[in-house]
Amino acid sequence: MRVKLIIASDSTDSDNKVPVDNLLQKLHKNWEHYQLAVTAEDNKNSTAAKKPLKVIVCVSGGSDSVALLHLLQRQRTLLNLEPHLLHFNHQLRPEADHEQDFVHALADQYEIPFHHKTAKHLKSGQSALQESAREWRIEESCRLLKHLGGGRIATGHQADDQLETLLLKLLRGTHISNLQGMQWTNEDFIRPLLNCRKTELQEYLKSNQLTWLEDTSNQSTAYLRNRVRLELIPLLEELTRQGLHSRINDLSEQSRLLREFLDSDYKSWQQCHKNSAANSQDVLPVKILKQANDLLQQEILHNFITARTGQALSFRKLQNIIIQLRTGSNLWEMHLSQKWKICKSGEELCLQQNQQP
Repeated sequence: MRVKLIIASDSTDSDNKVPVDNLLQKLHKNWEHYQLAVTAEDNKNSTAAKKPLKVIVCVSGGSDSVALLHLLQRQRTLLNLEPHLLHFNHQLRPEADHEQDFVHALADQYEIPFHHKTAKHLKSGQSALQESAREWRIEESCRLLKHLGGGRIATGHQADDQLETLLLKLLRGTHISNLQGMQWTNEDFIRPLLNCRKTELQEYLKSNQLTWLEDTSNQSTAYLRNRVRLELIPLLEELTRQGLHSRINDLSEQSRLLREFLDSDYKSWQQCHKNSAANSQDVLPVKILKQANDLLQQEILHNFITARTGQALSFRKLQNIIIQLRTGSNLWEMHLSQKWKICKSGEELCLQQNQQP
């Protein structure tokens, strides 16, 4: 069961003033620096910024989202916000209804419109449960935003979530240019707390005598993310002498710069060959491909294959294709999946669907 944590410290105590004020200042700085209030409507209509910005705050009842709700409520007038509270009831645990009642009570306390969505299709033990739940939350959030007439959707993702995301990418495998975590803004979604640690948020809640719920399923090692949080990160923090966040953030920034360079290099390559057969979605001239450097060759092949098949290939398979190009004959084929294969005929690479048995 989830346990309700009630903190009884005095929020007016001078000892608590500094961390509370620092967090409010950090949120405001993030809001301004990353332009979290800028929407598509703002770019079209200069008067839109004068109206209160509708912000759907996704609140599960945990410390992160409760802290986000309280921080935005504290700065509601200063940031010119019209907050709405959205809760997702996944109906996967016995305490789900209690959590919904708790979040509903928060909305009543702050006099904020309360919205909730109940999942009817999620079942414990189903394949890819976490991914299905995430897609459902995104879909429902966007549907509510459209119903309200636009604005932003705010989530409580914080720095520890960011670290977990990057480590999971490393474990599962990804190109070095894609070792970035969640963005501050992503279409209609904003994440105002990405540079705040969970301990920082919980201290803020304690300082303000605020209650939140602890989900004990987060302590289960059944999920890979939980194992990363509970086992891998503490070990890496010890080995790096508490420097893990800094080092991973540096790696993420270098990866972002590399991705920008590759995107620019690929765009220039496209412009250079826009009048050639390189624009074909099905055929890639080998001569044009070989004119690029090794890193750009991988990017060209990756985009060529993904655009046609919708499949993102592993780095190892991309390497195998390039090796085959350099050492193979003028006539060969390589299976990419059960559905697709890539073929070389003379001086052209082409994509073909495998014949169904």
